[in-house]
Amino acid sequence: MPTHYPGRFPAFPAITALLLGAGFMATAAVASAGASATYDLVIEGGRVIDPESGLDAVRSVGIRNGTVVAVSSQPLKGKVEIDARGLVVAPGFIDVHSHAQS
Repeated sequence: MPTHYPGRFPAFPAITALLLGAGFMATAAVASAGASATYDLVIEGGRVIDPESGLDAVRSVGIRNGTVVAVSSQPLKGKVEIDARGLVVAPGFIDVHSHAQS
């Protein structure tokens, strides 16, 4: 039985930055029949935005061995599943802006 994290997952920004920060669509294969595969982590139903490819749609993201291996319009199954409905899934979004004195 997969672990589900409904609603707002507290570590979601960190997971997004770590797993998706280095080339989201560059490592992703668009899955058409990926629903039968099992992934280590699935980010389910989030609004996936990828400026490089122009994708802006609700998708499921399958991650295996720390690499994005599937982006699908169909639901995916994972050992851990994060419900990202109402959230944005995108590469980067690491805010390095600060007002610290140097």
